[in-house]
Amino acid sequence: MKSDCVLQTQATRHLVACVIIAAVVLVFLDAACLAQFAGGGGGGQGGGGGNQGNNAGGIVIDAEGVVTPAFAKETTVRLNQKRQEALAAENLPSDVNVSSPVRKVSLVRLEKASREFADQNKHVPTEMQFLAGLQRIDYVFVYPETGDLVIAGPAEGFAPNAIGRVVGTSTGRPPLRLDDLIVALRTVPQSSLVGCSIDPTDEGLARFNEYLNRNSFATTVAVIQQRFREMTRAMGTQNVTVFGVPADSHFASVLVEADYRMKLMSVGLEQPKLARWKSHLQLSGTGENTLQRWWFTPLYDQFQQSEDGNAFGFSGQRVQLMSQSEQVSASGKRSATAFTAQSTAKFARQFTERYEEVADVSPIFAELQNIIDLAILAALFEKERLPQRVNWSMQLFLNEDQAPLAKGNSPSKVASVCNYRKAGSGIIGLVGGGVTISPQRLLRQVTFDREGNRELESSARDSIPSAGLKTWWWD
Repeated sequence: MKSDCVLQTQATRHLVACVIIAAVVLVFLDAACLAQFAGGGGGGQGGGGGNQGNNAGGIVIDAEGVVTPAFAKETTVRLNQKRQEALAAENLPSDVNVSSPVRKVSLVRLEKASREFADQNKHVPTEMQFLAGLQRIDYVFVYPETGDLVIAGPAEGFAPNAIGRVVGTSTGRPPLRLDDLIVALRTVPQSSLVGCSIDPTDEGLARFNEYLNRNSFATTVAVIQQRFREMTRAMGTQNVTVFGVPADSHFASVLVEADYRMKLMSVGLEQPKLARWKSHLQLSGTGENTLQRWWFTPLYDQFQQSEDGNAFGFSGQRVQLMSQSEQVSASGKRSATAFTAQSTAKFARQFTERYEEVADVSPIFAELQNIIDLAILAALFEKERLPQRVNWSMQLFLNEDQAPLAKGNSPSKVASVCNYRKAGSGIIGLVGGGVTISPQRLLRQVTFDREGNRELESSARDSIPSAGLKTWWWD
């Protein structure tokens, strides 16, 4: 079958590979360091020096839903560590601003502590919004005798980095967020699928193919480079779709940015500072001229459960990258090919195998791990009826009127961009992708291991909240 994506040049005896992608990045919403129970506006406590307004790194979404890049560049984790440490010391309670291998957060007590801020129409303080610096959910403990439902994992002090993203002061890993937790609790039980997708329109793909068919004859390198710009215009804007969670939430912005940044890496427009990292563009060989699609899905090693059913353990890197090759008809309809190109699969495998390294240098991918943890947590609550076992109704967290969250503009459209290099035989086109999370299906497919979990049972015993505990978290 004749390829729709081939341009040749006799002048250089090379072909140029081009990847068409959607240009989307994250915007830090107004009051990035707050959980807004006031539903927007001023008031509440500040977040420790973070950028306010839509001028931090990431994406900017206008009132029409059009997404454009914000051009602030995220620096390495430790470049501004001293500045972050000073901000954390100034803005966090001293007991929060310390590292802990296992910090415990009682969600029941957290909701009770949040009630006074909701009743006064105020933001919760920073340590509540970022769950006392908790960076991952390793354990879930159920204590029917005290009425506590506890999540636990590593934690440390935190502050905004150079572009306003809140990260740990030593690891650079972003903490979990209260607003993301609330979104997961409200939406996951009702949503069979949570995620996002960035896709060209059928009309744009048809125009793209038509342009290629009219301009696939041999010419000079300069003319081919101009053709790439024309192809980008022919593709036009692409649609951003968010499903399962509110599109105007921070949860959704993490989905969209992670998808976008992965695409930038695939084309080589963003190069993570990792040795021996190769973009898909660098991996592409001769004859690979189908369209490429990648998307993120959950990846856990195993789920553990204590014999009494009151303790659960999560492990694994949480995220993997999946791949597929596609073809496009003359009318712009996409369909899967019978096989996936070797370079496509290799890029996905590299991203999955080195995910923790990527997350270290690009914290958005650690944030993706965080929201997947929260989605799985909400599904676990539903599957095992954990809130009911401690008589927790989540009355405040599930009430959108009493606890409204900060909202941004919903992303709907982005412009296409391209990158190219000298290659062996064709144009590599990336036209879609996304993030798909199906927490209920994941938990239905796994068996909780109840044998040999002495460490889990020991952690549960060591984490029992004391009778005199006055706070919602403890080490």
